[in-house]
Amino acid sequence: MSIKRGNRGGPITGLISAEFLSLLGNQVAAVAIPILVLAHTHSTMVTGIAVVGNTIPFVIAAFFGGKAIDRFGAWPVSVAADLLSCISVLALPLAFMLYPGNIPSAIIFLLVFAGALFDPTGVTARHTLVPGLTRFAGRRLERVNTLRGGLENAADFIGPVIGVGLIGLIGINNTFFANAVSFLLCALIFACSVPGKRNKSREKHPNNILAGAGFIFRDTNLRTLAIAGMIAGLIIAPFLGLLLLVLATRRFDNPALFGISMSVFGITATLGALSFSKLRALYSYSFIYYGGLLIMGLGIALCGIVTTQYGVVASAALTGLAGSGNPLEQTILQEQTPKIFAGQVFAALPAIRFTAGTLGLILAGFLAERYSVNWLLLMGGSLLIITAVSGWFIAPLQDKSRHLQSKN
Repeated sequence: MSIKRGNRGGPITGLISAEFLSLLGNQVAAVAIPILVLAHTHSTMVTGIAVVGNTIPFVIAAFFGGKAIDRFGAWPVSVAADLLSCISVLALPLAFMLYPGNIPSAIIFLLVFAGALFDPTGVTARHTLVPGLTRFAGRRLERVNTLRGGLENAADFIGPVIGVGLIGLIGINNTFFANAVSFLLCALIFACSVPGKRNKSREKHPNNILAGAGFIFRDTNLRTLAIAGMIAGLIIAPFLGLLLLVLATRRFDNPALFGISMSVFGITATLGALSFSKLRALYSYSFIYYGGLLIMGLGIALCGIVTTQYGVVASAALTGLAGSGNPLEQTILQEQTPKIFAGQVFAALPAIRFTAGTLGLILAGFLAERYSVNWLLLMGGSLLIITAVSGWFIAPLQDKSRHLQSKN
């Protein structure tokens, strides 16, 4: 595919559009899967198993998806992943339609797992193409990642609303068919707008499936992001996935408070991500990243202290303002990762954070049965505040791109 000189921005625009559509599809699936499973099985345990099956592929992608990207190329892997997601997402509703009430929980787990298996690899493949397409378009990496980060947080907020709306409008099974169409459109938009690379790299690819994680922990900046990200994941995942819900239902006896707080969090997280390019022009990486962790810690801690529902909503809004950390992480990854195994590195960092978040959810579920949710929120927020302050002094992020600009 050739790109006219006047349309150099087309490929990166197409990639961002396809990426946003894929993220929306993921969030619709995240809402539709537990509703479908619960409606057919009437079992919260099986529903929980299904939710786990929808999230484990993010870890699998770190080991095998990243390696596939580096070996076969990001363009074909992205297209193939979306087409396979289109097909596999239909497996669960078709199974319930063909065999109602007769599907073992292990089969449900495998079907959900298969439906989510290819998407993280597609997301990572598009991520690795961003630096090259940004340079081709003559744009700044910070601005592109600001837009991508804002749209990612917007998808987290809008996707569940669309999912619930589709379920009410066309029914649960048809929602999965609509979701499959979204993945198909994602593949078509990407394939038609982003040129495929003709020449394959002759460089030797590392055989070790842990090469991505190894590079992260050898690089000063990426090691800092990984360690701080593990601590943040350990706290933020249970905050959003469990503790905020427990606070709304047990402390204030108002389930709607949870939905309102999550919506406000999504809005401020989107605004935080969209502010990254402005912040980048004024402040260092360390100031933006550790300042975000500090704000997040303060917001979570305040949730454990406030005594009114308005206070909970305000605290959730404050927590979301740390959204600029996502485009910052992506920018550092893109600046410092060698192209030879970018897929493995780009897949490994979110998998590290996801693993910590899963552990955090398990621990929070165990501790919430024994301790006050307010105490857990206060301790979690305090841990993030300590991480932000100590990280500022112990592990400052090196701003290599700004250093090169000052030299020139």
